[in-house]
Amino acid sequence: MVSETDREQLALFGKHLKSLRLSKKLSFRKMALLCNVDYADIQRYESGMVNITLLTVLQLAKALEVEPDELLRFKKN
Repeated sequence: MVSETDREQLALFGKHLKSLRLSKKLSFRKMALLCNVDYADIQRYESGMVNITLLTVLQLAKALEVEPDELLRFKKN
């Protein structure tokens, strides 16, 4: 079960992911092609609905041309 604090952290991660994607001017579909992840999954990550896996973080980082730890550098509450 996901706690309220966990949900908040997932939402913050998703907001950061979206910010990075938009800064690279990538649509959901383009990013999905670059990282071999379904575009609907990217939407779910950005909305904080899914607890993302390490392998997916690595794929997203590669598509965004950032180091994986950059994806985890979001402001916490």
